[in-house]
Amino acid sequence: MGLLDKAKVWLGIIDEEDLEGEDAPRAAMRINPRNKDGRPALDDVPPPPQHSLEDALDARDRGDLEAMRRLLEEMDRGRGLRTVLRAAAALEAEDDKTVDQLLPKVRQVEPPWKLPLQLATSLDDPQRACRMRRVAERRGAPRWALAWARVGSDDAAERREGLVALLFADAALARTVAARELAIDGAEADTAATQRFAQFVHGRDCVRRFGAALVADVYERAHGDTEEFLE
Repeated sequence: MGLLDKAKVWLGIIDEEDLEGEDAPRAAMRINPRNKDGRPALDDVPPPPQHSLEDALDARDRGDLEAMRRLLEEMDRGRGLRTVLRAAAALEAEDDKTVDQLLPKVRQVEPPWKLPLQLATSLDDPQRACRMRRVAERRGAPRWALAWARVGSDDAAERREGLVALLFADAALARTVAARELAIDGAEADTAATQRFAQFVHGRDCVRRFGAALVADVYERAHGDTEEFLE
């Protein structure tokens, strides 16, 4: 992973798991599609994933937990949200062996602030959500991300203050959130901020759909003995 990719992962523009398995030529071409030097032969290009997280979550919605676990295992690239949800599914199934195998990978999810902040905006338990927000802040969550988390509050005053804070932290993203998430009349999404918006919202919505409490159980099991969780 190059410096540009690392920066994009840290900022939440792309997910680290989307870069897994890329060799140097493919990564270079993704950054600059016009650069055809070192283009890999077609036979060397790995096939696209056959399933999506939505397929696994659809199976969960149907009550087919075995199919969900199988799909998550097939999609798992070793880190990222797929790995986290796979660990949560194993925890739910009381498959401690798989959970123990996956916890080290859950600890390595990048950026380290993103998942706890998605949990903070998804958990029904206010105290637990507040704790996740503190963890995200201690793990380096940028100002725009912390402000966005406040925009998702059920409290109208907190939501307004969060939107104002987001406007000062990242005006383009604030316009996008206002248009796409809050549906404010006259607000227009910013093209440059749309990818970051989509990445964060997709992960958050997957966490909510799976069950934020279960995902939080896995996260706390992986990180509960770290400094951020110690009061």
